[in-house]
Amino acid sequence: MPINRGVSFQALSGSPETTGSYGFALGSVLIKGDVVYIYGDIGAGKTVFVSGIASALGIDGYITSPTFAIANTYVGSATLHHFDAYRIESPDEFMETGFFDFAGGDCIVAVEWAERLGGYKPERCVTVRIDFVDGCETDRLINIEFTEIQE
Repeated sequence: MPINRGVSFQALSGSPETTGSYGFALGSVLIKGDVVYIYGDIGAGKTVFVSGIASALGIDGYITSPTFAIANTYVGSATLHHFDAYRIESPDEFMETGFFDFAGGDCIVAVEWAERLGGYKPERCVTVRIDFVDGCETDRLINIEFTEIQE
């Protein structure tokens, strides 16, 4: 299940462990300055996916959803800033979290509920969509797209 940087990826996950392993595969190709936007309904596996990214970066320990804290920071081979925009009411409110201080910087940023950011897309953005598969409680369809804005 290797993920190649810059190449679209789609896979079916049948368990949280598999979802995390896809996060690990993505985390293995991320570089400092990347921002990962993660979309998915409640319970889709967004935080599990971020846990996989963290593991690929050598970050030990339990990764929690920063729903109430808005942001958590973890240090491994690269610093991971993990944001959750679920409780954010507007892109302007999200700007106050410090996200824009980190996006594109000397770290990797992952944002759950990225749809709350309006149309803002950082220069290097990886979009991850985790969707429920109709009729199956455990299966998820994972889509990964790489975007590099050319100026």
